[in-house]
Amino acid sequence: MFLKSVRLLVTYISYVKVELIDAYYYFNYSTLKVRKKNNENLSAQIIAHVHSIERAFSLKNTRDTFGIELVDSLNKLISQIDDESKYEYELKIFNSAIKEYNNYHNIHNNYDSRISPYKDYKHKKSCLKSLYKDIVRGRHSVRDFSNKSISDLSVLKSIAMAKNTAPSVCNRQGWEVVLVKNKEKIENVLNLQSGNSGIENIQNIIVVSSDLTSFFGLNERNQPYIDGGIFLMSLLNSLHYNNIASCTLNWTVDRKQDSKLKKLLNIKNSKVVIALVALGSYDEDAIKIASSYRKPLKSILKIVE
Repeated sequence: MFLKSVRLLVTYISYVKVELIDAYYYFNYSTLKVRKKNNENLSAQIIAHVHSIERAFSLKNTRDTFGIELVDSLNKLISQIDDESKYEYELKIFNSAIKEYNNYHNIHNNYDSRISPYKDYKHKKSCLKSLYKDIVRGRHSVRDFSNKSISDLSVLKSIAMAKNTAPSVCNRQGWEVVLVKNKEKIENVLNLQSGNSGIENIQNIIVVSSDLTSFFGLNERNQPYIDGGIFLMSLLNSLHYNNIASCTLNWTVDRKQDSKLKKLLNIKNSKVVIALVALGSYDEDAIKIASSYRKPLKSILKIVE
């Protein structure tokens, strides 16, 4: 009994140690500790602000007053750039967003851009003959759902497809999917999550989580998020293949909000919520979606020969 208690104490101390090290790196390199000369921090903040403007234009009913504080904050970030050659991508998407924003609000435009923060999208139905590249390249986050009912069977097929195709560590498959169909509970879930305002006609919510009981030892403390993220992406592609429109809603909340969600949906405390997915139907006509221009390949690729 004594030795068992000692081993548990040693394990606990080791866990606290690695968590403190994780916290040290996160504090020093994330935007919790922003450095004006840190290119990566500044880039991430600019991209996130621009995408908020893109999302606004992809909504069915964009608020007339949207973006005032957002644009002010974005301009302050841009003013911190001391070498424009290091921020060509960021400045390109910034110019496109501000140009469209000014046009929308009838503000005199000094911004020149050949790209747009949103684009027209018309869903092309998938079928057995659809190519893989058409599925993954054709999927987009949709924030303008139609009022046409989605197929319950297609949703279940999508979940089954993701379950059967997503890899996991040692094939442990520590995922859980909660499908919320009750309208009142959907509304309650959305109220707990920030970032879904303006999205209409959400018919279902999927809560994707990972079960901590599926993972071993200190070195797998982050594995729930890795396996859960892989499953989430597989699910999104599966939904698109089965002609279900979706939009991923992040679950970056404090412990109190997390507990409220788990209590509402009867989710065990052993589950780590990865993300929520709003489901709806594709409109038969073209809709606007966020352009979400991607960084150039050279900015994310490192080749070791």
